[in-house]
Amino acid sequence: MNLRPPGYEPGELPDCSTWLAFGIFALALVAAAVFAAFAFGRLKRLTAAAEAIQARLEELARASEELERRMAHAQERAEEYERHRARMEASLERLAVLTTALSEARGRVKRLQKTYLRK
Repeated sequence: MNLRPPGYEPGELPDCSTWLAFGIFALALVAAAVFAAFAFGRLKRLTAAAEAIQARLEELARASEELERRMAHAQERAEEYERHRARMEASLERLAVLTTALSEARGRVKRLQKTYLRK
């Protein structure tokens, strides 16, 4: 005849395996809670980093828009400068023609003065 109680190992007290299973379950819960706390902290840091990156991107977008506005203004100024430069070159060409004409006129006047004032 078997003198052992059914379901237990030899020398094991009743409910020991239940306490062991409960201990393993409790350890698993603690490990899961520690992991969850670590993951939550990591997620918070990642969220903060993502928000910082988003703020920097928005700042960069604003700076890019400002740069585009300034470049358009600079382009307008360059076109205006080019128009003024072309007008100045035309004026200098006219001045050169007028200076040449004046010089020729002075030469003729001097020749006329020499011719008519000598007599």
